[in-house]
Amino acid sequence: MVGFQPPAEGGAVSDPTIPEGGSARPPRDRKRDVRLVLSGVAAVLLVWFALINLQDVQIHFWLTSARSPLIVVIVISGVLGAAIVLLTQRASRRRRATGAGRRGGSADPGTGYPGTGYPGTGYDAGD
Repeated sequence: MVGFQPPAEGGAVSDPTIPEGGSARPPRDRKRDVRLVLSGVAAVLLVWFALINLQDVQIHFWLTSARSPLIVVIVISGVLGAAIVLLTQRASRRRRATGAGRRGGSADPGTGYPGTGYPGTGYDAGD
């Protein structure tokens, strides 16, 4: 057999795809590399954005007002927006998983959609 090596003293069989004295390296994942580079670029842009938005701004609430650096206001707004998106996505996934929120469907014989067997529509198998 080509590439076969008998077991070493410890009983381990060597893998011909691993270079001698080396370790097995998984193949490079291009998508992971792109995500890593884009994450680095986003981090640099975020730090730069934070550094140019240090001026204080007046924030008006319903009954009171306060002063805060603009970047703090932007970060808090972003975190609240991300939380709203995550909660709505989670609720949407949960609805889809349980089957709630669907309109009609071929399982309901009274919908009148083609192929449901609704009497009098011409789509009934008995018509």
